[in-house]
Amino acid sequence: MSKRRGDIWFVRSNGGQGSYPVTPEGWRVVWVFVAGIVASAIMGFVLAQAMPTVMWAGFTALGMAIAAFWFIMTARAHTDYSKTYNEYVKDKKNA
Repeated sequence: MSKRRGDIWFVRSNGGQGSYPVTPEGWRVVWVFVAGIVASAIMGFVLAQAMPTVMWAGFTALGMAIAAFWFIMTARAHTDYSKTYNEYVKDKKNA
């Protein structure tokens, strides 16, 4: 099943193991993921001050896991695995 051109926000990284953002939408996904990680860390710090137990660590880990899961699923759904980032840049220069 091929993806529509507008649905491609990432391409395969040069190492071939991950995805690299190539559109504003892709970069937005990256920044939302980073914001989710930062928010989880801040929440963990605040909860650590308020909770006498280490239950705050579980909430922090859960928040980070949700952010990571969302990022991975979104990137997989919008990645063009047929070309690497270097190929994408070369094609863009030739177009």
